[in-house]
Amino acid sequence: MEVAAEIDLSKEEDSVTSLANLASRDGLISLAGINSTEEEQKAGKNQHLRGFSIQYPKRRRQTSNADEKDDSELSGQIAPIGKTGLFRPATGPKPEIYQRLLRLSPAKRSETGSRRIGAIASGLAKQSELVVFDATMTPPSNREIITRIDLPAEAADLDIAESMPSTFSLAWCTDYDVYEQTIEYNFATKKSEFTPRGPRRVHSIPNTDNSGKKITRAKYRSLRFLTDHHILVLSNLPNKSGAEMFIMHLYPTGPAAVLFHKVLPSHIKQGMGMDVCGLDGDRDGSRQFVVAIGGQDISIEVYTINYNRPTDTFTAFRSFTTLRDVHPLQMTALSLSQFHSPARAPPPPENREKGKEQTASSDPSAHPGPQYIRMASTSMGNTVVVDTFALSPLEPGKRESRYVLSHPKDERFTQRIYIVLISFIVLMSAVVLQAFIYPESNTSLSGFLPPGAREYLAMPANAAQGMGMSVSSAASSAADAVPTIETPERIKDIIHMLTPPKGKPNTKALVLRSQDAETTDVSFDVIPDKEEYLKQDAAAKHWHELDEHEQHRWREALVKAGHWAVDEGETILKGVLFSSYAGLVGQAAAQAMA
Repeated sequence: MEVAAEIDLSKEEDSVTSLANLASRDGLISLAGINSTEEEQKAGKNQHLRGFSIQYPKRRRQTSNADEKDDSELSGQIAPIGKTGLFRPATGPKPEIYQRLLRLSPAKRSETGSRRIGAIASGLAKQSELVVFDATMTPPSNREIITRIDLPAEAADLDIAESMPSTFSLAWCTDYDVYEQTIEYNFATKKSEFTPRGPRRVHSIPNTDNSGKKITRAKYRSLRFLTDHHILVLSNLPNKSGAEMFIMHLYPTGPAAVLFHKVLPSHIKQGMGMDVCGLDGDRDGSRQFVVAIGGQDISIEVYTINYNRPTDTFTAFRSFTTLRDVHPLQMTALSLSQFHSPARAPPPPENREKGKEQTASSDPSAHPGPQYIRMASTSMGNTVVVDTFALSPLEPGKRESRYVLSHPKDERFTQRIYIVLISFIVLMSAVVLQAFIYPESNTSLSGFLPPGAREYLAMPANAAQGMGMSVSSAASSAADAVPTIETPERIKDIIHMLTPPKGKPNTKALVLRSQDAETTDVSFDVIPDKEEYLKQDAAAKHWHELDEHEQHRWREALVKAGHWAVDEGETILKGVLFSSYAGLVGQAAAQAMA
């Protein structure tokens, strides 16, 4: 990114505190909040609203060197076009006032352009005020003032929506209240009507709890219109303990209703700013909104939310991405670019018949190609960062498909995967917890799992209770129960303990397992029913069924672990089953997928 144009401002005047842009034929008309010098302010003359003309750089044409223009004629230019003051002059020994907020009504794409209004709000004033003006003249003068509203407290943020041609809804928030004012303005006659006659408070943060006790309240930080009757509000919790978002529904009369409540991630202790980009809508008016929120930790959270116009409802917020360490110092501003539906090429003549569907496969020009939105942020370190997000058509097979940042199908798939994953984790946690608490219970949740998986899940719990060896029994009588050995050292000791009482069949068996063929770690497991176990673990073998190299590996592993000595002979190993965890887990997985 390179600088296209720049201008040096007076060092005696204040810095730029707010900025908004109007489209022009060759570039932009920028309105900025810049205080006059201290001497002029003390004299009661503060021309805080400035206008600048911005011309975009011209593209260099392929011409000969003789006809090539100077680089200065091809570069962009910024020039001041005027300045004015719309606030009442500040009074007192130290007249402090500045233009804290500046907002314009949304631009509309049309051949004749769109007429827009603007609003500014003061900061540090003894009497806070909000001034609404006609933005067709730049900079506006007192003649363009539509209304002047005295505020009970300084405005934290404001926004403007256009519900109908020349009918605007103005909303702003203080620390604890949200206000709205509907204005119908005739640009030709400069006459205005207000509904209601004065601003109405549509929502407040209570200062007491249910018992009437006073509490420390959250504070509103920012707001943006989603539709002409839905507002997205950002608030910060007390003591830098987090931030939240609300979607409020505005009614013609009465208070607003809170439809959605979203708690932001814990790493955002305070929200520093918010902006919204409404993507293009379909024929019904349904669309997707992109929401960006800057946190005090210099991160930016990007969310999407879908609006269904026929039902006038929203889906839940979906996190699209998190950008960390965007700037070296705290962010000062955050803004998303506007998006307008791109122009489509007309369909081929053979597909212009009424009711005939046009598909992307039959017409490569069904979509105008990739579309993007951009997000710009600034910081106290005088840095500017611009991020670009690619959009995609909601229905690629349809010519007039609207665009989305996050596809609803992907959102539903991700949500289902999340639900399945959480459900599986909860189920496995319950099975393992029950195995630890009630290892002898036969009424276990593991009964819903395949036999191989049940045996595998039982091993860790039993091993933990037996210090590396599990001893369990399927018989209900105490005589059939196998005592737990705290420190199993020798195979011969375990085999001796498995000897059944006189007159009882020996159904138990000792199973030795290793992780794989390369490891020498050996674990013990005493199973209650040898024949049943062999049906579940086909990889288990008796000593005489092992190959010579397998016998050699097991000898080394047992000797190294101290479970068997060469002088004890191999006879004791003939009654032992040898297996591996890998084989058992693979078999359990195969049964689960069957």
